[in-house]
Amino acid sequence: MSETTAALDEAFERMAAASFELPNGFVNHGAMACEALAVLDCADDIDSWARRFAQAGGVTVEPVASASFEWGEALGSYGHLPEWIGYFTRAIDDQGWAAVAGTWVPRLMPALRTALFHGAIRTAHAVRAIDAVDTPPRRGELARALGYWAARYHAGQPAAPQDRAGDPRAAVTRAAADGARRYLARPNILHLHGVTGAMAVQILIGHIPATAAPAALAQVHAEHAALYAGVEPVDEPHPAGPPGGQLAAAAVRSLDPHQVKLVEACQRGLAATGDPAFAAAAETVTGLH
Repeated sequence: MSETTAALDEAFERMAAASFELPNGFVNHGAMACEALAVLDCADDIDSWARRFAQAGGVTVEPVASASFEWGEALGSYGHLPEWIGYFTRAIDDQGWAAVAGTWVPRLMPALRTALFHGAIRTAHAVRAIDAVDTPPRRGELARALGYWAARYHAGQPAAPQDRAGDPRAAVTRAAADGARRYLARPNILHLHGVTGAMAVQILIGHIPATAAPAALAQVHAEHAALYAGVEPVDEPHPAGPPGGQLAAAAVRSLDPHQVKLVEACQRGLAATGDPAFAAAAETVTGLH
């Protein structure tokens, strides 16, 4: 087991005892940020970030394994979060994480924008972590992520049917690039999440049935249309270097999980498309432009 694997597993174990939401109502970003730090090769910073977010306050949640749990009645009920986590813990143990993700991500995708995309984003970070190394702490994190998404479920924008031709994953990344251009036009916390939310779907779409991928793409387009209404994209992003070491270091110093998550998402988007909007967005969020 590598040092990065051990550090991230310890972070997930620490975050298992932390709140899902902070006293101010915002989402606790600790688990997501720590996984992004691992991908950005900032393993030395994972422990301090996990400790900080584990102590951020809020209500902790203990999983409850209930044989009588009826998920259809509990969808969107935050009061059932303990049962949701218990349900997914057992499902992952019984069916394997890949089967659970393949079933539940499409089922939850209509609520993509729930909690400002954070149900989907946390699930994507957990899926990527467990896909890299399958360990008990990562299975636990996936159960928590799916549980949160299901408990906060609220159907978003109606999504129009999409053409099944082409590569939905590539199309989602292009949608994220368009979101980055609109973020550059009006950089704020809401517009930032359109990018990280789409890039979360870019991860998840590789772990759902091919038949479900067009619906996921359609949901991204529908949510972006609402989120970026009236915001024209920047045609020519300012020149920026790739979102690598310097920007990652700046994001870590900021202690802002949004910077870490956007820099990582933009690094991935730039590698996939070469679109300069990703580099410019990463530079903008860190304040280096």
